[in-house]
Amino acid sequence: MWLKRLIIGGIGLILLITILHAKEYRIEISGSYFIQSEKAFRDIYGPGILSGLDIGRRIWKDMELHLEVKYFYSNKGKLTLTEEKTRVKLIPLGVSLRYIFLKKKINLYAGAGLTYTQFVEKNPIGTAKQSKPGFTVKIGGFKRIKGFKKILKVFVIGAHINYHYCKMKPAEIKFDAGGLDLGISVGTEF
Repeated sequence: MWLKRLIIGGIGLILLITILHAKEYRIEISGSYFIQSEKAFRDIYGPGILSGLDIGRRIWKDMELHLEVKYFYSNKGKLTLTEEKTRVKLIPLGVSLRYIFLKKKINLYAGAGLTYTQFVEKNPIGTAKQSKPGFTVKIGGFKRIKGFKKILKVFVIGAHINYHYCKMKPAEIKFDAGGLDLGISVGTEF
């Protein structure tokens, strides 16, 4: 239910902004090193790669609206007591605002937003699933590289630090499914 509302609300907001003739779309693909907040979560699955897709739109002067989806998967986990293999999948969907400052050769930003995270764990004992809302805060920077006229109008390369928080209890244990992600991104603007 929250997922549908988040997606529909985000799409509606981007359509409204488009109608108001806002400028500059940015699409980025990211890869991050994801370190989970909870020690028990890290002990079972270990840190890993968090991949993502981000679509941003400037909505007012130096403010941007971003829709993002990220994906984390680990099949290297082991249950604490039985040492049986366990797999986890996290899919956070988010809507956030970013404020861009220091618009020089490298543009720096800070932002925050809401997320809706789907958690799925599969092992011989069974499957645990849950989806919950959470939040994210982020800082980062990006550089626009022009001159790719035949391929892209503007190439964008960036780096970021994000913190995600999402408290869950898909089984008997309550934990934070979020954590810190340190990553890079590449994309384009039009």
